[in-house]
Amino acid sequence: MKFLLSTIIFLGSALANCQDAGMMAAQQALQASQQAQAAAQQAIDQSTILSQQATINMQQAMANTSSPSCPGPVVGTAAQPTFSAKSGKIAAGTKVILKSASHYAAIYYSTDGWAPNESSLRYTGPITINAETHLQAIATGPNMIHSSIARADYTVDAPAAQPLPAPPVRTDGVLRKGTALRLVTGSAVSSKDARVGDKIPLLLDQEIQVNGDVVIPKGTPVDGILTVVDPAEKYYVPGDLVFEVRALTVQGKSIPLSGGETLEGASARRPKEAIIEPGMVVSVIATADTQLKP
Repeated sequence: MKFLLSTIIFLGSALANCQDAGMMAAQQALQASQQAQAAAQQAIDQSTILSQQATINMQQAMANTSSPSCPGPVVGTAAQPTFSAKSGKIAAGTKVILKSASHYAAIYYSTDGWAPNESSLRYTGPITINAETHLQAIATGPNMIHSSIARADYTVDAPAAQPLPAPPVRTDGVLRKGTALRLVTGSAVSSKDARVGDKIPLLLDQEIQVNGDVVIPKGTPVDGILTVVDPAEKYYVPGDLVFEVRALTVQGKSIPLSGGETLEGASARRPKEAIIEPGMVVSVIATADTQLKP
């Protein structure tokens, strides 16, 4: 009887243990299923968020593309300007008309020998030629790369105009930030043999005075450096020169300056080198207040 009772108790305990183990396994399986469902829902939510963010990004990109601050993709090169008068000898007072075939093109021009850019004079009407003139112009339009440079050299039956000397810069002892200074190139530089990093010879073209006394004389050297040098190549690629003006140094004192110019050789079947000639005018500005005299 005791054996039978013990056996029943043992079997009951074993059955209870099996039930407990089964319930535990079922609970674990349920928990795993719930965790898997939660992970799947989280993945769905994350995918939805990413999809929504992608839609927002695309909408913003489309808005930016249509915004005036984002002009859109470049669609071509503006047509080179044409001149109503060809290079050569013309009558004093001749009015030269500039045109570009590109729709809505703006034309910029220069007469000082340097390559024109979008900071140059903007063409608004006929240009009157009264003296020897080297006219260069570019065209640029909405979403367009600016055109190649158009050039014309004009001579007239009149004495060559002599540039007026630059007036002295008068100060109270401090050369103020933003003061404009005029420089001239000191010697010839060619894109054929120049190198990036070479110094470019520049000279101050006016006196700087303090209370009437000359403290920096005309002809003082100015630091400038070539930043781009591309020699002329075949297939209509002309030479290029670009330089930056850095500082005017006198009596151990450095006056920081900002300015520079670009020169491009003529583009033709045999493209030419860019050559900076002596005496070309360069305009710069002082970029900091500088004490000139104690």
